[in-house]
Amino acid sequence: MIVDSDSVYYPLSLSTIYYDYPLSTIHSLDTPRSIARAATITSFGNLSSRVIGLGRDIVKSYFFGNGQAASAFELASNVPTQFNDLLAGGMLSSALVPTFSATLIDDSNQQQRESLGRLLGSLIGITLMALVVIISVLWAFAHPIAVFITGGINQDIEMVAGLLRITIPAILFLNLSGIFAAALHARRRFAVTAFTAALFNISMIACVILFEGWLGINALAIGLLVGSMMQMLLQIWGLRGIPIRLSLNWRHPGLAQIVRLYLPVAAGLVLAQIGVQLSFIVASRISPEGPATMRYAAQVVQFPLGMIASAVSAAILPALSAIAPHQRASDEGEDDPAANRHANRNRVSFNATLAQGLRLVLMLIMPASVGLYALALPVVGLLFERGAFDAASTAYTAEALRAAVPGLLFAAIDQPLIFAFYARRNTRTPTLIGLASNVFYLLLVGGQVWLDAHGLRVFSLADLVLANSLKTGFDALLMATFLSREINGLRRFGLGAFTLKVLAAAAGMGVAVVAVMQFLQAYVGSVGLFAHAVVVIGAGLIGAALYFGLGKWLGLSWAGLRAL
Repeated sequence: MIVDSDSVYYPLSLSTIYYDYPLSTIHSLDTPRSIARAATITSFGNLSSRVIGLGRDIVKSYFFGNGQAASAFELASNVPTQFNDLLAGGMLSSALVPTFSATLIDDSNQQQRESLGRLLGSLIGITLMALVVIISVLWAFAHPIAVFITGGINQDIEMVAGLLRITIPAILFLNLSGIFAAALHARRRFAVTAFTAALFNISMIACVILFEGWLGINALAIGLLVGSMMQMLLQIWGLRGIPIRLSLNWRHPGLAQIVRLYLPVAAGLVLAQIGVQLSFIVASRISPEGPATMRYAAQVVQFPLGMIASAVSAAILPALSAIAPHQRASDEGEDDPAANRHANRNRVSFNATLAQGLRLVLMLIMPASVGLYALALPVVGLLFERGAFDAASTAYTAEALRAAVPGLLFAAIDQPLIFAFYARRNTRTPTLIGLASNVFYLLLVGGQVWLDAHGLRVFSLADLVLANSLKTGFDALLMATFLSREINGLRRFGLGAFTLKVLAAAAGMGVAVVAVMQFLQAYVGSVGLFAHAVVVIGAGLIGAALYFGLGKWLGLSWAGLRAL
């Protein structure tokens, strides 16, 4: 299941892609220590890619702001990203990693490496043939595609079509990268894949800085194409030792296994991509700046989401993975009293571990959400307001950011719940819930578009972003409801009282942050890099100190932070 964070939890996020794997793909030879080490490497890779991704957006905002050219790039770059998410990206965790892992149990076994090489050769050969056809068709129809994805208004159609002709070939490299990433994970070579997104972002930054004066917005599209090629080449280097021989052997039994595992999740992926494309079309129709503004707001939200939710999930995954099989054994029925007692202990341990993860998420994401909401304007100004990104761009993006903040909270809660399902070897329920939440999102956006078309209510960009936040909240609510039934709830662990304490501390922090912000703005103003920096740092530090102080007074324990 793709999480980028970017496409399941927040469909408006960047094309920086990383993956979380269902625990059923972890081989029995993996130890808790090796799993924890892999999670640490991946988390560090995510951190580096997010930091560099933020730098990429700062560079992009400096040269292009959030105007029509920046939005044209977002629309064009979304096409290869969607094809990647739907094809190799969608197969990666659901089909590729399990199949490759079953083929290569021991990386030191030459016979198994050759077997994996034959499977990869067949898959790559067929993928190359199919993608060349797809890319050729898309490239030939770049102009009508541009008309469709822009909604026909507010954008320079020729500019979007030109950018599409540059970005569409990246479909090939992104999808091959997904296949290679799965093979590297089967080899337990996590370090290579962990830093491919960072290399992708560095390539984009370099192309913009070097070629913007000559090529304009096309430099950004070329950066995307070069970045996709670079990350693929890095992964090919990591696959040395695997004898890959290209073929079109569509009868290979491994291909049938991949198709069989992928098809059940394909419908959900298609619907998710429809939702993403609808978001961009509607954003483009709302204003010329809409698509780019959504991306900037999403990048700000993704940073704490990745740092908090990913860190907590990495901390609790090994324990949940080790406990869940024993817990499920009791759920399926055991006549042995001793076995039942042992299973009951495992059930309590599983629930306690999950509850601890949720406490950590709430404890950290709640103040981050409140702080971002209160400081939306100076945060956006501090990060992006320079060059072509002016004060009007800051105000428009801050409005979208405030609408995205509830989605940050919901997504951070959603991720540990999904991991709990995965730990119980249940991928069907999260897939069906994702399908339902995407239907909810489509209905929500469709209803608001209808109201706007009939002059009953103006549909703003903030409304569109808020609809996505509500979709994420709906997903989290369904996850919590169905998981609670499956594990008999978490009532005994005091999450309700804990949540009220966190809310109280965060509310007190929010009041203080607003007061300090207004006080500082009275002295340093509310415009300019220096003013934004003073307000964000000053109000942020005082707010954080007050939150921790109120939390301690209310009896919140910070000891669990050591788990990260």
